[in-house]
Amino acid sequence: MYIRRVQLIFVFGIMLVLNIFVSTWLLSGNAFGVAFASRSNQDVEAAAVTAIPTAFSYQGTLRDASGNLIDGTVNLSLRLYGAVTGGTALYTEDFANVNVRSGLFTVIVGDAKVLPASVFNTFPLYLGIKVNNDAELLPRQRLHPVPYAMQASSAQTAVTANNLAQGGGVPNLVTLGANGASEIAFGAGGKVTSDATGLSLTASPHQTVTVDSDLVVKGSWNAGAILDVGDSNGGPNTRSSYPVDLRRYVVKAPDNGSSPDTVSVDPVILNDFCRDEDGCWLSLYMRNFDGQDVMAGVTGFHLSLGPVNNNKQYWDIRDSASNFSVGVDNDGVVSHLMNVYNACFLTDGEYVNAASSDSKPGLGLLNWYGAWDGNMTCVLIIED
Repeated sequence: MYIRRVQLIFVFGIMLVLNIFVSTWLLSGNAFGVAFASRSNQDVEAAAVTAIPTAFSYQGTLRDASGNLIDGTVNLSLRLYGAVTGGTALYTEDFANVNVRSGLFTVIVGDAKVLPASVFNTFPLYLGIKVNNDAELLPRQRLHPVPYAMQASSAQTAVTANNLAQGGGVPNLVTLGANGASEIAFGAGGKVTSDATGLSLTASPHQTVTVDSDLVVKGSWNAGAILDVGDSNGGPNTRSSYPVDLRRYVVKAPDNGSSPDTVSVDPVILNDFCRDEDGCWLSLYMRNFDGQDVMAGVTGFHLSLGPVNNNKQYWDIRDSASNFSVGVDNDGVVSHLMNVYNACFLTDGEYVNAASSDSKPGLGLLNWYGAWDGNMTCVLIIED
């Protein structure tokens, strides 16, 4: 059994050099500025830093108790600690059959086994080494970063953007607002804010937000409408706003080839569209009624739905010529709200195999089979 002394020579090799150059590059160019400008870009940059290899070269010299350089192979175990004595190893890696020539050996720590970057969040770090079955050699050796590596660590802190505060950002371009990284204000005016209510884009007073491309919204599009409520006695109006949803709902009722049947209109969407402050607008068309893919019908009808009381719902529908009708849904009497050429109907009744009834709430789109040839389809368009 050898009593070995290890002359520790820390050579941070190619892996660490790459770390230095990449980290220095992050500090020198636009990447540093972008980290302040965009939270999503911070995540990308942070991922790039995490992807930099954490492996490093370790080289030492082995001598026996008499001071003679050792030749042959040994088994080594290297451990990283957060304390100079005691404690639990933060990382352990074993190296089998390490070649030792004239006492010199070299291993790559973190090459064959993943060395988590989180290990280096502990400072200082101490390295312990164990040879074959001998006890761990003492004292443990403290790891020291080279100067550029210390600068790189500050770059990584900037990229992860954990310490962004009001006033930071890209000079003359982007400034972080009162809420730090969650509020980005632009030099020419306007800001982007992210909070518990969502993400908002605000322009400077009397400026517009322009989208110079196609804008696709998945979901409802809300606009604020002005609502003035007076007291009808000469008093001042009380002003507020309410959301106007710019949405469209389309229902199709194809010719089923045997009998007139009703396609139901979704009651949840119908109430959501047509029971707000300004109701909804309806268009009813026939399509492919003459064998051609064309549409003919009526538009400009306004529908207002009342609340459901005792399982009944009142409705009021008017056209652009001020013609109107008022009815009650689920009152046992079938009423047609709209009619196109006696072929397509918006009705409060339900038609199944030509038998009609108004025994439950809800509107439907009726295709009266046989009114027109050519596989005619009825199309109902509801706009809020």
